Amino acid sequence: MTSPAQQLGSHGVLWQQYRSNLPRHLIGLTRYMQTRLMQSLTEVRGHSKLRLNFEPFITLVGMRGAGLSELAEVLAVSKQAVNQAVNQVEAAGYIERVPDPDDGRARRVQLTALGQKLVKDGSELLESVVAEFESKLGERELLELARMLGALHSGLSLRGLRTATDSIDNSMMLGALLPRSSDYIMQRLMQLTRARGHPGLKMSFQQVLIMLGPQGGSIRDMASVQGVSKQAISAIVVELEQLGYVRRQADPMDARQVVVCLTTAGVKLLENSCSSVVELEQEFSAILGAAGLGQLKEFAADLYAALHLEEEVLGPSPERVNNLPALARRLMHQLGRQKANELALLLSQFEEEVIA
Repeated sequence: MTSPAQQLGSHGVLWQQYRSNLPRHLIGLTRYMQTRLMQSLTEVRGHSKLRLNFEPFITLVGMRGAGLSELAEVLAVSKQAVNQAVNQVEAAGYIERVPDPDDGRARRVQLTALGQKLVKDGSELLESVVAEFESKLGERELLELARMLGALHSGLSLRGLRTATDSIDNSMMLGALLPRSSDYIMQRLMQLTRARGHPGLKMSFQQVLIMLGPQGGSIRDMASVQGVSKQAISAIVVELEQLGYVRRQADPMDARQVVVCLTTAGVKLLENSCSSVVELEQEFSAILGAAGLGQLKEFAADLYAALHLEEEVLGPSPERVNNLPALARRLMHQLGRQKANELALLLSQFEEEVIA
């Protein structure tokens, strides 16, 4: 009988779709950026009470402030959920509630002095992350990536950011565009996949499911890559086990360790998830056009591969192993045109020697 791992491994197209797609690349880039910023803000700038889930509220409140109803509408969550989250951010000292000058019965949320310092520190640290992105991808390519994300954001009518074409002339917009785009992608994929026969799915499940390959994955590695605790990942695994999507088994490479593996139902879930990705990309194509979507996918994949994201768990991405055009673009950027031409000439000489 074919095991779930063999089923997934034998379906080369399914594995490639699961391992390499636009949603994974954008979510991976967002996670990398946010993890880098969180580490620097907490360990270097002293924001010890900062939590990753504060980010959308800090960003949306900004320097102008925002009402609770406005936050609930932009984030597509209930007012009760917004109120609970605002309480946490307020307790950390970053925001405060004040009377609404336009409505005496309402209250607005605004940044405190500490919140304004957080925004300033975050902007300075973001510059170094964007500079790293630029060094890997190229200035023109990074600007184009930001422009395409801005166009997608506008086409989806996502609120909370200025996204007129003439306002997106700086790659620093990635700091705001990547998280908003990733949030939408995760929510939309969850909606589409639930409709394909998986009503019990939760957003939190992605922390485990996207980290599983044909041979499974370890809780330790999944926690490390995503910057969360092993206890948090273990709790998600328990829920997935109860739904029948995963099981734990001895690691074939080390009998002392346990890996989390997909069941047959889990492989079916991945098949449906890949179908949801295709549907989502069709929706994006309707906004960006086929050429625009292709360009967005190309640049996101190149940057994801250049940063070696998620390779600790899933191995090298197909873009890094098989995509010669992407490799050529990176070499051209890193070496400069003259050195790249010299390399091309040298490679052609080696080819002639081999043929001879």
